[in-house]
Amino acid sequence: MLLILLFFMAITLVNSQLAALYSNATRTKDCSNWSSWGPCIWPDVENPVPYLKQITPLCQMHWFFKFLKRYNTALNNFYKYMQYVLRSPKPCGLCSYKQSCGYGGDMKCNTSPFTVEGGRPVIPFYVAERVCSAKDLKGESQVEACEIDYEQLKENGGECRLWPSSLVNLSTVEEVFRQQIEALKWYTCVLQTRTFNINGQILKEKVCRCCCSPFQPNPITFQCEHIAGAPPAPGMEFLRREFLK
Repeated sequence: MLLILLFFMAITLVNSQLAALYSNATRTKDCSNWSSWGPCIWPDVENPVPYLKQITPLCQMHWFFKFLKRYNTALNNFYKYMQYVLRSPKPCGLCSYKQSCGYGGDMKCNTSPFTVEGGRPVIPFYVAERVCSAKDLKGESQVEACEIDYEQLKENGGECRLWPSSLVNLSTVEEVFRQQIEALKWYTCVLQTRTFNINGQILKEKVCRCCCSPFQPNPITFQCEHIAGAPPAPGMEFLRREFLK
């Protein structure tokens, strides 16, 4: 989930498009080596670890993640916010991703494009990503839409409005970029109303069910489905069996 927002932030900074983001999230031959796939990143309430500390040490040394360190405070605030609103500690909503970072090669993949002699395009970042499958998550699928507290999201100014939120301090981000980041639509949520019978008394509960782009929740099954016409998520091909369940 957070990696999607991180890439959106970077994409915003370099004025690119979402399609370009996903088309460049693969391991290319431009790099002489790629790090092994890291762990599936998730805001675990039980074992809270800052985002940039969750990625592999090798990726932490990559130019892209070094670049993002300048926004570390904002990233950690976003991470804590998601820990706060999620009703379950388990990965969900197809929001958890793993990363691999490119090194070396003629393009000097791990070196900042701003310091490469002769220059180099900012995109691709030479950071590959894959949405995590059940195999990555010890058999637990994350295809089910996230359950997020209805009342807490209502405080953001709308029903099931996950973003933007005043709980995320973006003051360290330049104002022109902050406005664009706050306008990003990186998720889709729908309202679910549950009915309970407790000792003969009928009670109703509202909960928001959310998926990360490019997925949206089915309003009946509350399983995440790919949005028609949207670019595929990297690694989506490994989820075919999970979508069929």
